[in-house]
Amino acid sequence: MAQTTISALTGLKEQLKPYLNKPPGRKVFVGFDGFVDKIKKAVKERRNTQTVYFGTIRDFTDRLLMACGKSGQVQMDTQRIKIGGNAPILAHALGQWGIKSYCLGSMGYPHEHELFLKMTPSCEIISVLNPGLSDAVEFSDGKLIFSELEVFDQYTWDYIKQRAGLARISQATTDSALMAFVDWANLPHASEIWQGVLEDVIKPSKRKDFMFLFDLCDPAKKTTQQIDEVLDLMSCFSAYGRVTLGLNENETLRIWAALRGLDFVRDKEKLPPVREAAAFLYQSMNIDTLLVHPVDRSIACQRQQVVELAGRYVKEPNVLTGGGDNLNAGYCFGLLAGLDLQQCMLLGMAASGSYVEHGVHADLPAILAYIDTWIGELERPQTAPEKHVFAHRHE
Repeated sequence: MAQTTISALTGLKEQLKPYLNKPPGRKVFVGFDGFVDKIKKAVKERRNTQTVYFGTIRDFTDRLLMACGKSGQVQMDTQRIKIGGNAPILAHALGQWGIKSYCLGSMGYPHEHELFLKMTPSCEIISVLNPGLSDAVEFSDGKLIFSELEVFDQYTWDYIKQRAGLARISQATTDSALMAFVDWANLPHASEIWQGVLEDVIKPSKRKDFMFLFDLCDPAKKTTQQIDEVLDLMSCFSAYGRVTLGLNENETLRIWAALRGLDFVRDKEKLPPVREAAAFLYQSMNIDTLLVHPVDRSIACQRQQVVELAGRYVKEPNVLTGGGDNLNAGYCFGLLAGLDLQQCMLLGMAASGSYVEHGVHADLPAILAYIDTWIGELERPQTAPEKHVFAHRHE
């Protein structure tokens, strides 16, 4: 794995400093979800007034297995309630850096849910549906998200056009330099929505200079045919601009297995290293960049090159849910600022790491401070702990 160098991080800092006073002026369009997230921890035991939580997913699942055939109860403590959904989190994170955006999704209808009223003023909300609901149970090695998705059953492109109006959607999209389409896995009609935007908005605009970011989320419940079709659909957007597909390690390997006709669980021993799987997926699509972010690094396939950069681990994560969306935000900011591929990758990992470590969306001064911390650790190398959570965990 290629190591991230001090000179690379120092160069990124210098590229970012001019934007402290004046962010890139280009806008972003983000769609199409929205959730109310409850961040929770699972109680392992009570010791007088002290609460001990399950530390890892394995510990938690072992407890669940003990209840097989017997039933059982697990207490959940809600740590915080926050805006959720890939689109609102991405738009809100970009707003912390002064990027203006349009966010179309499910944030309350006919009135916005009170949580989303707290989003950055830089984001213009176009809400056409009530939000989904998610309980995110977090552990030191990841999270389990339990979602209620029934609200999206009739959430189609025709529904969106009826509620928002095609003219307003067209104005928001054509006013934007970058368009981010996220959370394909949780929206049953996502492919139809993306196709609708392509046919009714992008093609009529006659523009060829868009930047596109796609994020599928966990495709476990999608069929091989659905996965194959969405890969082809994303490739179609390449005729109208530069396309980036972002995936985490689990998503990359699941899609690889689906395309090879393998079962992700039963054929686990046949799964290749994530870098090999990424190269295979990239060659099977017609896109500009495939960005894959395992928990410890980022890998980008672009034309004839594969770039791999190590991440910084966070010893004591404050929150995990939303880490991947902040990584996407950093990467998108890099695209808007005209940074090169390596700098976009590093900025994504820094944005995610700052969020995971501190539990809040970082503004640009906080990102620069985080990069300083990263540089300081590289100057004083230490042995990594046996178990750690990396900065840019993306689920």
